[in-house]
Amino acid sequence: MRKGHNRPTEELRRRAEKRLQKIKQKVTISSKPAELERLVHELEVHQIELEMQNEELLQARSELEAYLSKYTDLYDFAPVGYFTLDPNGLIRQANLTGARMLGVERSRLANQHFGRFVIADYRPAIAPFLAKVFQSHSQETSVLELQKEGGGKFFVYVEARVSEEGRECHIALIDITAQKQVEDALRESEQKYRALFETMSQGVVHQAPDRKIISANPAAERILGLSIEQIKGKTWTDLRWRVIHEDGSDFPEETHPSMVALRTGKAVLGVVMGLFLPNADGYLWLNINAVPQFLPGEDRSFQVFVTFEDISDHKRLVVYNKLTTREKEVFKLLVKGLTRQIIAETLDISSKTVDKHRENLMEKLNLYTIEGLVQFARLLGLVEY
Repeated sequence: MRKGHNRPTEELRRRAEKRLQKIKQKVTISSKPAELERLVHELEVHQIELEMQNEELLQARSELEAYLSKYTDLYDFAPVGYFTLDPNGLIRQANLTGARMLGVERSRLANQHFGRFVIADYRPAIAPFLAKVFQSHSQETSVLELQKEGGGKFFVYVEARVSEEGRECHIALIDITAQKQVEDALRESEQKYRALFETMSQGVVHQAPDRKIISANPAAERILGLSIEQIKGKTWTDLRWRVIHEDGSDFPEETHPSMVALRTGKAVLGVVMGLFLPNADGYLWLNINAVPQFLPGEDRSFQVFVTFEDISDHKRLVVYNKLTTREKEVFKLLVKGLTRQIIAETLDISSKTVDKHRENLMEKLNLYTIEGLVQFARLLGLVEY
């Protein structure tokens, strides 16, 4: 216990002795026995009062010592590093946690510059940060990367506030290294996802529960022949496409894979859908997968992740392989640019028969222009680019 803690008791004793001296000065030989008895009683009562006050002081001192011990434990063993800095950034005080964070014995931290423990890239920010703390007189925060004396780097979240006197700055350091590692891992994962999203050959769109498209990747733009500005915020109905099943029947919007996935909360995979696009040659056939997305702890999907692949050429190839020999002959001559008359003479058939074969080919292959037939023939290697 420091010496200063005895001052209240000493002051009380001094005052009691002074009062006793005054009482003695008033007592004379001629004092009556009753007066003497009253004075003795008063002294005895005052003595008891002093003893009680002394007991209260001792009790108060004991409580203060207990509070001080608790405060010391809280300060030193808190999971947060506490430091007191002067305006120049010199360390005046530190708790044990702070000393351990820096890898230095607490006794050696006094008068060391806090910036010494800051990684070089972050060091230029120290002086402006402290200046702001001392000027604002409000709590300021920052993130720093620190270097332990024995080696090893770690990130801290800093909370700083100037003292009431304005001569010191109290800062708290919270180790956020694990959090930063998670953030970096998430950022790296997001970058990989973004790269995959941008470069994958499959079309990808996200749809909200209100059926509106939130985003689309470049492949989706290419496959659908629309820009992201034309797609975003739209529903499949807004795009005014005719949508059909493989058998040619209509495909109601409520049965679209994305709507079913949102409604049921289950993935819908391998659905074949035909879209008639205004700028396309015939129907665009897609193989669609729809997977609902859920927020942590939620059982209702907040969006649906839709991927689709253009299988139009695959379906045409299946159809082409089923064509008759005569149909294939007509097809090969058509894509070479020969006229119906020359084709008729080459195959020894009538021009009307050539026209009928061309009509059947376009219907079966879902291609309704010569340019579309030629493009498919290039895919088959029947026509050079």
